[in-house]
Amino acid sequence: MKPTQRLLMVFLLPILMIILPAFVLIGLALNIAREQPSSLSQSLGLLFWLGAGLLAPLIGAAVLAAWRINRRLLTIGDAILAISNRDQALPDFATIQQLSQHHSGPLKRIASALLNVREIEQQRREAECQVHRLAHYDTLTGLANWRLMKEHLQHSLDTHQLTNTYGALIYLDVDDFKRINDSSGHRVGDSLLRQIAERLGALDTDSASIGRLGGDEFMVIVDGLAEQQLQAAEKAEAFAERLQQALSPSYQVADREYFLSVSMGITLFNGDGETTDNLFQYSNAAAHLAKQSRPSGMRFYDPAVQAELEAKTELEHDLRLAIERQEFVLVYQTQVGSEGQAIGAEALIRWRHPCRGSVSPGEFIPLAEETGLIVPIGDWVLEAACQQLVVWANDESTRHLTLAVNVSAKQFQQPDFVVTVSNILSQTGAPAQRLKLELTESTVIGKVDDTIARMHQLKALGLSFAMDDFGTGYSSLQYLKRLPLDQIKIDQSFVRDLHHDPDDMAIVQTIIAMGHSLGLNVIAEGVETLAHWRYLHDHQCHAYQGYYFCKPVSASDMVRQSLVPPRMPIC
Repeated sequence: MKPTQRLLMVFLLPILMIILPAFVLIGLALNIAREQPSSLSQSLGLLFWLGAGLLAPLIGAAVLAAWRINRRLLTIGDAILAISNRDQALPDFATIQQLSQHHSGPLKRIASALLNVREIEQQRREAECQVHRLAHYDTLTGLANWRLMKEHLQHSLDTHQLTNTYGALIYLDVDDFKRINDSSGHRVGDSLLRQIAERLGALDTDSASIGRLGGDEFMVIVDGLAEQQLQAAEKAEAFAERLQQALSPSYQVADREYFLSVSMGITLFNGDGETTDNLFQYSNAAAHLAKQSRPSGMRFYDPAVQAELEAKTELEHDLRLAIERQEFVLVYQTQVGSEGQAIGAEALIRWRHPCRGSVSPGEFIPLAEETGLIVPIGDWVLEAACQQLVVWANDESTRHLTLAVNVSAKQFQQPDFVVTVSNILSQTGAPAQRLKLELTESTVIGKVDDTIARMHQLKALGLSFAMDDFGTGYSSLQYLKRLPLDQIKIDQSFVRDLHHDPDDMAIVQTIIAMGHSLGLNVIAEGVETLAHWRYLHDHQCHAYQGYYFCKPVSASDMVRQSLVPPRMPIC
């Protein structure tokens, strides 16, 4: 049967099903009316209800058919919208597949056409993804290629210029890779390059973009290092060292072991007048310089940054050897009482390098803190200070002197610190009641309860405590009244302009009053003039330390100067 004939049957059959019964019912009603004219109204009523009963299922069937047709049309419409939306993944079209299999006629043709369109769209999208991958990703390793890395770098430049922070571009060049390719073949070389890419990709590099530029050259963009250039350089160097560690283990190809070294060139950027081409050029040049210096070399393009980092690395190396070479010495600065008499001293470390000469504590102490070397250095200071206390204890003129030693937060928080102090006191025989430990506010911040417990353990040995640089940190009366302190130390920054700055005067007076109210001894450091001493003395400060009384000198010089106290301030 032809489609047009089927269409006529679909429309004519329901009409015939309604018209034929209607004619039968009308004829029956007319016959009854002729035979029994009086029952015409009854016949018409019967005819109405028979007609209604006949039409009801027909109307229900028509509504059901219309609902099913509408649902199929909605399914087809949704399928068309899904295909046209490129941002949405293509659906599987299971319902459309059923329509094409279980129906005939126009509906089957529409469903089949939609399935064909879906397949074509799927092929187009796959081809588009393939073109994008070929244009932006390396086919051998799957990493971003030069074109995509250039886009990433431009985005990084724009971002860092807005945030005023530094990023880094790290250029990686495999040493002697051409020799491996020539001797072992390109298959081995390709396998090694894929393994390098896998190791780079396995690193936790949320803030970094990794790519292959071609051949044996890779590149890493590291974002958001720091606002200061030197700090950013240190972080970039640490990241590059992580890359070196990841790439240094041996590689396996066809049961053979290969060892590779990778040279790295590092360029810092913050988006200020820099271009992507220049940064690629700079990092490439730095990598070549690193390759010439030694295998697995690492170099910054910026000569100033490179020199500063090299100097810091060399200083750290010397610092590690300084203790065993006995290059550290202690000097002592007198602490005097209210009447100018010597009551003790503060031990201060100095480094006398055989080649560098005298190295400032401001230069090596931060490095020692950063590297953790402050712990062994601090232990040495404690032992040397205790040995000096023993010397003073054996002399009638100095046995009353106390000795203050600075203790860093990292050293104090060592689990065995109490044991270490106890052992040093036992081994040296120093009088514990003459040893005073100076802590900074940073030592107790965040671990107040642990600090208090440790301080009580040390006080049980006979030691006393002073809070150093008081007022410069985050002083809190809440923890200050809980700490078993014996003394608070007014920082020299408040004393320096004491007789000129009203704010410094108010701060000093407040600290002295606080010390008196808490029952703590108050000592002021940085006393350099008679005016400083007079003002502090007038406001009942307990003790003083500074150049006016004594500069940091050797123990013998300090004792000799202390025998002649300075002239008392005129009240």
